[in-house]
Amino acid sequence: MKVAIPLTGTRGDVQPAVALGLELRRRGHDVFVGAPPNLVDFATRTGLAAVRCGPDVQQLYSSDAGQRALAAGSSFRLMQLVGKQMADYAEQMNREVIGVCEGADVIVSTMLTEDRAASVAEAMRVPMVTLHGFPCRQNSVYPFPGALPSHWQPPGAVNKATWLLAENLRRVVFMRYLNQLRAELGLPRSAASPAAVLDRKGVPEVQIYDRALVPGLAEEWGERRPIVGFLPLERTAREALGELAADHGEVIAWISEGAPPVYFGFGSMPIRDTRSVLTMVEQVCQQLGIRGLVSAGWSDLAAADAQTGPRVKVVGPLAHDIVFPVCVAAVHHGGIGTTFESLRAGLPTMVCSVSFDQPMWGGQVERLGVGSHVSFQKLDRDKLAAGIGTLLTDGTAQRVKALAAELQSNANATSRTADIIEDAANAKA
Repeated sequence: MKVAIPLTGTRGDVQPAVALGLELRRRGHDVFVGAPPNLVDFATRTGLAAVRCGPDVQQLYSSDAGQRALAAGSSFRLMQLVGKQMADYAEQMNREVIGVCEGADVIVSTMLTEDRAASVAEAMRVPMVTLHGFPCRQNSVYPFPGALPSHWQPPGAVNKATWLLAENLRRVVFMRYLNQLRAELGLPRSAASPAAVLDRKGVPEVQIYDRALVPGLAEEWGERRPIVGFLPLERTAREALGELAADHGEVIAWISEGAPPVYFGFGSMPIRDTRSVLTMVEQVCQQLGIRGLVSAGWSDLAAADAQTGPRVKVVGPLAHDIVFPVCVAAVHHGGIGTTFESLRAGLPTMVCSVSFDQPMWGGQVERLGVGSHVSFQKLDRDKLAAGIGTLLTDGTAQRVKALAAELQSNANATSRTADIIEDAANAKA
């Protein structure tokens, strides 16, 4: 069967769906991916067929307006910014999603593309499955990410109210271009939210994060929203991308020269002043008597040009599964991919969240007793030192070790998700 996977967003949004696409291709299915222009090469180098779909969100985040929104730490403000980008790109993305899905037997979307995918699936009369990388439907257990301070524990009615607000905002922001798409497809106008549309059609909403990270959610949602676990990219794909070709020998050798270091990395979220962050890391490492391994990632900090003392080493992007097992703790932005990898490796984790789902994962890390959390907007030397101090306690280490065992037990998440997609397609046949 032909599986269409229209995607948009950053690499963190795209990679799990690519991992799923590789599993579906291994099963003999024809997989066709739509990816943002800056990630088409990423998808094709893994071996999947891919074309451009959607705008370059990373470019938006790197712009002055994007940087200001990220610095403000407001999910609602970022949603408005992304909404404007999507509105400017709406007609082209409508055509791109239609093109990606042409001739498909089943459509697989993510939270960022499910609104358009639902209309296309309706017009084509084919089944659809959507993937959610964080809880993004109304529930009484957790509020909409970023709507409330992450350390609050409000009553269920308040949590539900935040979802009503967020879903209505999303509906209003995106309704115009969705109805343009529906008109192009010959469908009637609709004022319903994407959540309401998918609920009415009984579309499976696969939660691609681990239930151990969100206690109580599986019991409330039931089988229609199975929480399967994170979908990691297989080793052969990472080899094809060249991500394991880099010589980690120098890094491992540096680590072995002393006590295991604390890993510092902030992924694909642009940071305006990386040099001041590096200075803060150096000061805290000196204060606590620890070593620090800083992964520059996509920031403007060049590893080759970074000047640090002997306690801190700055490197480029690293393979987490190679480096994390020889570190003592991790400090990062709190994207679900990096959070999963650091906790699965048994590392006490400090989340310095920027926006979207990151504050939620930071709150969960703190609530589960496996780390600490602070908004990156409020991060300073004292808060960083205090957060790392929490990571290095015996109690935190013991709790994260127990959680790591649970996360390691869900190695079949990608296979389970592929089963759900095949079942959805067969049910329609």
